Amino acid sequence: MSTVDEPKQTRYSRGGFLKRAGAGAGAIVASGGGAALFASPAHAARSATVATTPTTFGRLFPTLPAFAPANDAVRASLTSLGAKGGLLDAKDDLTKSPQQLITDLSLSANNPNNPTHTAGTTFFGQFIDHDVTFDTTSKLGITTDPATSPNSRTPSLDLDSVYGAGPVASSQLYDPADPAKLRIESGGIFEDLPRTAGLTAIIPDPRNDENMMIAGLHCAFILFHNKAVDVARSNGAGSSAFDAARQLTTWHYHWLVVHEFLPLIVGQALVDNVLKTGRHFYKPKLGQAFMPVEFQGASYRFGHSMVRPS
Repeated sequence: MSTVDEPKQTRYSRGGFLKRAGAGAGAIVASGGGAALFASPAHAARSATVATTPTTFGRLFPTLPAFAPANDAVRASLTSLGAKGGLLDAKDDLTKSPQQLITDLSLSANNPNNPTHTAGTTFFGQFIDHDVTFDTTSKLGITTDPATSPNSRTPSLDLDSVYGAGPVASSQLYDPADPAKLRIESGGIFEDLPRTAGLTAIIPDPRNDENMMIAGLHCAFILFHNKAVDVARSNGAGSSAFDAARQLTTWHYHWLVVHEFLPLIVGQALVDNVLKTGRHFYKPKLGQAFMPVEFQGASYRFGHSMVRPS
């Protein structure tokens, strides 16, 4: 199924995404172009002599000087940005209800609607972020060598935030009665993530349970994979059903990133340029793919500056 003839409001809506995610295998032809996510418009090339690794962060531009020294004054300035009344405070009247803040635009004069993004764009962007980067060691305003900072996610769009290390090494994520399928539960009307007795989500990345929207997206990918297993088996996959379903799910994910998400974030012209001419600056050696801190810590601080108070 192609989205070419669909109206824009359908193509870019949460409903449109979920419709495609549940449309069955083969709904979208994947281009495998997820690497476009790492393109950078910066003007200096990364040194080819810098050693990198998929398990730690690294620098795209290692000779670029620091923006500011790591001292108490800088740390205080960074903290003040997010303080009440700071530069990031849109000063919405939070005595009003969330419904009023959403529907009465006069109450959010400093926090207007984005002309191209739906609210779902923000949360899908966060879901992508949780799939490629997880830094649990660095601290605000503290100088840290990226090469010594572990990245708890793989620096590629492989949905390891959903699949973990696979049915054997991460068996807790999979259905004991059918290990080719991921666990899915229901705590009420809708599907829910599998949980412990204490209601902690049993997922590779705990951030995917930090709000209802992210948890719902995670569930959508679980359901998609499980349906893809059924399709693979109906096509004779047998013991390879898990691998076939994961590949199909990941390809659909790549398609959504390249054709629906990235044009909203960086513009269609840049997406077309990268797909046509290749990556200009992020060119790791074979087997040395890594997550640049310039991307992780700066250009893709996704969601925190986009979610409205309401």
